[in-house]
Amino acid sequence: MQIPLIPPFASGPAQADALFTFWLQECADVPAVQALTPVTNAGLLIVLQLILADTGDIKVDHQDIWTVLAGANSIQFGMATGKGHNRVAVVGQQLWDGSTLLGDDTLPAHRILLAIQSGTATELEMDELTYLLEYVMSQAGDQAEVVFGHGLNPALGESIQVMMLVSRQ
Repeated sequence: MQIPLIPPFASGPAQADALFTFWLQECADVPAVQALTPVTNAGLLIVLQLILADTGDIKVDHQDIWTVLAGANSIQFGMATGKGHNRVAVVGQQLWDGSTLLGDDTLPAHRILLAIQSGTATELEMDELTYLLEYVMSQAGDQAEVVFGHGLNPALGESIQVMMLVSRQ
C-alpha cells in the first residue's frame, strides 16, 4: 500500500486531515475503518492532529503514522496526561484503559506508535521513558514493533502527555 502524498506545506492539522482522509479512502474495506462512528472518527482525528502538531522535537511524522494505520485490521488509540511523582504510571494506565479500539481486540498488536511530550519544568527522564515503554509493551504484547518520539512542550509545565496508536493484525 502506498504512502499518502502529503503537501510539504501542510501544517500538523492539515497533514492529519489529509492522512486520515487518505486512510478512509484506501482502507474502506478494513474492519477498523468500518467500525468508525462519528465519535471515534473525531477522537482518532484529534490524536493524529496532536501527534503531528509538534513538527520540531517529537520526530514522529505522517509516514510513521501511515505505517501503523496501513493494513491494520484493528486500531487502538488514545491519549493521556499526567503530573506528579507517579506521572508515568498514571499516564500508562490511563492511556491503555482509556483507549478506544476499532475492530477485534483479540488480534495481536503489530505496531505501536507513542508520541510523548513533557513540559520544560520537569522533563521526561530516561527511567520514566523505560517504564512507559515497558508498560505499553506488557499490555500490547512483546511482539509489537514500537516507534516513539519525545519532545518538549513548555505549556505542559510539570506534566507529560502521551498519544498512542496501536495496529492489530
